[in-house]
Amino acid sequence: MELLELIASLESLVVQARRLPVGGNLVIERRVILDLVDQLRLAVPDNVRQAAQILEQREQLLRDAKEHGQALIEEAEERRKQLVSETIVVQQAESRAQEILMEAEARARQTIADADATAAAHLSEAAEAAAKQLQEADRYAVGVIERLQADIRTVLDALDRSSESLQESR
Repeated sequence: MELLELIASLESLVVQARRLPVGGNLVIERRVILDLVDQLRLAVPDNVRQAAQILEQREQLLRDAKEHGQALIEEAEERRKQLVSETIVVQQAESRAQEILMEAEARARQTIADADATAAAHLSEAAEAAAKQLQEADRYAVGVIERLQADIRTVLDALDRSSESLQESR
């Protein structure tokens, strides 16, 4: 159930609750309220969980990129050693191996930078979505509370008038 639906259920529960004859308090079953609170807790963290998953994906992308980069570096180093030992022109082999190593390092850095940028974008989107949902829930909750306060004031005013009427009739 969505967060706003749960808040609407809470509002409905309060609106439909029995009123005590004295004091204007409401009678609401504790279990029902606690069930709604549990459901609210389960409804809110979805975006937070999504953000955590995005962070984990970012970390995995970074680990994969580092592993891939390390593999490229090791492959380049192995290739460099092979070229040095097999070729007659040692200087040419060293030069080419160094180029391969630099290319591998540049590709590894670029892969890590790309993974970091992608993860940051996903995290930013999830954080914005979570903030927007929380703002909407807060606005809705404030509206519900204001309506409840108005209802309570109306009931209290009616009780005051009834009390004054009773006192005047005595």
